[in-house]
Amino acid sequence: MQKLYENICAGKDVRANLIELKKQLKEEAGRREFRAICRNNYDSIMKCLVDPDPKVRKNAASILGVMKAPDAVDVLMDAYDAEETRFVRPEYLTALAQMGCEAYLGDFHRRLDELRAYEASENERKHVQEEISALQELILEKEGMKKHTFCGYQRTNEVVLTTLPAFRDALSEGLPFQKKMLKGGVRVSVADMNTVLTNRLWQEMLFVLKCRTDAPAEPELIAKELNASDLMDILQGNHREGAPFYFRVGVAGAMPREEQSVFAKKTAEAIESAFGGMLVNSVSHYEAEIRLIVNREGKAAPYLKLFTLPDHRFRYRKYHVAASMRPSVAAGIVALAKLYFLDYAQVLDPFCGVGTLLLERRFAGPVRSAYGIDVFGEAVQKARANTKLTGMPINYINRDYFDFSHEYAFDEIITDMPAHVGSREETDDLYRRFFEKSAALLKEHGRIFCYSGEMGLVKKYLRITGMFRLLQEFCIIEKNGMYLFIMEKK
Repeated sequence: MQKLYENICAGKDVRANLIELKKQLKEEAGRREFRAICRNNYDSIMKCLVDPDPKVRKNAASILGVMKAPDAVDVLMDAYDAEETRFVRPEYLTALAQMGCEAYLGDFHRRLDELRAYEASENERKHVQEEISALQELILEKEGMKKHTFCGYQRTNEVVLTTLPAFRDALSEGLPFQKKMLKGGVRVSVADMNTVLTNRLWQEMLFVLKCRTDAPAEPELIAKELNASDLMDILQGNHREGAPFYFRVGVAGAMPREEQSVFAKKTAEAIESAFGGMLVNSVSHYEAEIRLIVNREGKAAPYLKLFTLPDHRFRYRKYHVAASMRPSVAAGIVALAKLYFLDYAQVLDPFCGVGTLLLERRFAGPVRSAYGIDVFGEAVQKARANTKLTGMPINYINRDYFDFSHEYAFDEIITDMPAHVGSREETDDLYRRFFEKSAALLKEHGRIFCYSGEMGLVKKYLRITGMFRLLQEFCIIEKNGMYLFIMEKK
C-alpha cells in the first residue's frame, strides 16, 4: 500500500494505482493502514479530482468517500459542480453522502429538480438516472425519510396471503371474507385488516393491483402498466401522508437468479421515471416493495408489499439461528395438530432450537408445563430471550435429549427433528434412540408431534419399536419431503 500511495503522489500510473488502492480499502484493516501512511492527509487524492482522465476522478472520489476524508467536502462539491462526464457525477454524491455535507442540501434539492425535469436522450438516460438515484439516497441519508402511517384498517383491500399448500384450508377457515384459493395461498377481499393481523398462518401479505398479470417482463412495459393501475390509489388510500412513497423492486419466480438484480434495477428506474417523483426508488430507505412474479413464459405479475403495516404476530421471534423454523410454518404445524392436543398438557420439545415450535404450541391452548431441550447452547440462550418477550413460563435446558430425565412423564412431545446430523447410519441411529427415549418419557396414550423429512425412518421405527401407533400424517413441503407425523403411545 505504501508503494501505491507513493506512485499516486508522484503521478505514476495513477488510474491503476487508485483502482488497486480502492480494492485494499474495502476492509477496515486496510483503511487503518492507509490512514497511518497518509497521516490523515488526503491532498494527493484530492488533486486527482482535476485529472483529465474521468476514471481517475471517479476512483479518487470513491476513495475520499470510503475514507470519509474530513477536509474533502468542499473540494468534492466543487468537483461535482464542474464535472461534465455524466458517469462520474454519481460517485461524487456517493462520497459526499458519507460526510458532513448538510450545508449543500439546498444545492442537492435544486439539482434533483433539474434532473427530474430534464428530457434525457437515449444515450444519457442511464447516467442521468444513476445521478438521480445517488441524489435521492444522499438526501434521504441526511434528512431522513418522511415515514408513512398505515391507516387502511377498515378500508377494503384485495390481498394475497401466501402460505404453504398444507396450511391453505386452515388459513381460509379463519378469514370471514370473500376469498379464492390459490396455489401459493389465499386471495382475500379484506374489509377488516385487524382480523387478518391476528391470523398466524400466512407468511406474506401482497396487495393485488388492477393491472395485467401476464405482461412481458420488460421494464418500460411494466412501468407503463403500473402507471395505469390503482397502485397510487392503494398507497394513498392506506396512508395518512401523501407522496412521495419510497420503494424497491423485488423479483421472484422463474427468472434466473443471476438476472434478477439487473432486471430489478432497470425496472425500478423505469417505474420512477413513469411516476414523476411520486415513487422514489431507494435501496436502503423504502416502505413498499413492488413484487414482480415472473413465470416460465417470461410474463410478470406485479403485486405490492407494504412495510408500513405493523405485523406483531411473531414479535417474540427476535433471535434465531441458521436452522430455525419460520414462525408461520410452526404456527401451521400447530394448527394441523391442534385437534390432537390435550388441554393443560405437560409438553416437551427435545430439539427446541430457539423455541419457535414450543412457543406456538403454547399460543394454541392451555399448557400445564413446557420444557425445551437442546444441545446447542446458543440456541437455548436465544430461546430463553425470545420466550421472555412473551411472558410465558417455559423451562429451557441445555442438554442432550438422550441424557435427559424427569420426575414425571409428559403428555406431549412436539419437535422439529434435526437434519444433516451426519452419515446415513448416524441419522438412522438418531431416530432409533428418539423413539426409545420418547417412549420412556411419555405417559400412556401420550402423543408425539414430529416434523421430519425422514418418512422412511419414522415408519421404520414405528414398526420396529411397536410402541406407537400413527394417528395421522400431513405432507407439509412436498418438494423436500417434509411431513408432520402424529403418533400415540400404545
